[in-house]
Amino acid sequence: MRWLKVISAASCVTLFGTLLVLSACGGGGKPGPTVRPPIPPEQAFLTSLHGTRRGKATWYSAANGGFEALTNIPITQIACLSCHPGTKADGSPIDPATYKPDCSDCHKEPGDRVSDQICLKCHRRQANEIALGYPDVHRNAGYFRCMSCHTLREMHGDGREYSSWLEPGAMDVACEKCHKKPKSNPAHDIHLATVHCTACHAKTVISCYNCHFESEVEGGIKRPYGIMRDFVMLVRRQGVNKVYAATMMALTYKGKSFVAIAPYRAHTIVKEARKCDECHNNAAVQEYNQTRKITVTKWDPAQGKLVNTKGVIPVPPDWGQALQFDFVDYTGDPKSPTTDPTKWVFLKSGANLMQMLYAEPLTPEQMQKLSTPYSP
Repeated sequence: MRWLKVISAASCVTLFGTLLVLSACGGGGKPGPTVRPPIPPEQAFLTSLHGTRRGKATWYSAANGGFEALTNIPITQIACLSCHPGTKADGSPIDPATYKPDCSDCHKEPGDRVSDQICLKCHRRQANEIALGYPDVHRNAGYFRCMSCHTLREMHGDGREYSSWLEPGAMDVACEKCHKKPKSNPAHDIHLATVHCTACHAKTVISCYNCHFESEVEGGIKRPYGIMRDFVMLVRRQGVNKVYAATMMALTYKGKSFVAIAPYRAHTIVKEARKCDECHNNAAVQEYNQTRKITVTKWDPAQGKLVNTKGVIPVPPDWGQALQFDFVDYTGDPKSPTTDPTKWVFLKSGANLMQMLYAEPLTPEQMQKLSTPYSP
């Protein structure tokens, strides 16, 4: 397994304009009805996810079972909410001590067209998918931009405050808005009503694994162990009521470990879906049936590194006990922006706290279906 060291975690993008548009396929697809907000766009932006950065606070909050329950540090005392590439869209510097989201984060001037590169400066998971060479049928077509699928309402807000992009109503983008009638085939005929497109058509999800929170707190530095990839978790997404692709985030702080699991819309979509036996009775399912455990990450002492399980990982009903994680600690200077790869050492097995929002584990019945070997 290949790891990339010290990849910046994702933060939000701030976009602003004067017209909110809700279209069938986003800004680049067939136009839909124009929706004019009941309040000025400037005020709508202040309530948008880009303006409030509430997604981060929602997941971190101790009230939601987040990492704050282990750190006891309010999110307002760390750099998470002001996390940003360091410059405005025009290249001018940002002072983290006084930074607040506004239009100039992404717009060089009011109303200009924001390039995908501006989006990718903050949405690092999507940038990493591209950097790692993963294909995406939409991106590879050459004429799809971020705003071909995402809408201005998502970017600028509609006057309502959302807790996360996963909250129902926060996002307009959906495969079904363009792919209205998926081609009939055995896989679609069996799964279309209960399994979301992402579960089969996402090549991989990714995660910045094992973020060293001491570096965040003491040095304002995002220092994950590396990129976890070539896997897809399966959960039941709330509000969609289908099996959905999911990813995870893992952090450590002062010897304590934490894992969050959430639905994830990877931008690694492939035309040919994964084969039936990649899910049905696969290695993870067999391990669970034999041991009631599924190894997700494990420290390999011979190689001196963490490795992750590849392929499809179903999240079973007893996920808190079944999913097995190993963690590492960084013994170098937490304030140094340079990471010494030799300073990562094994910390522990098992998470002190696990969190899942906007999703539920698979049901026993679903796990039983996955346990049935596929026979053509």
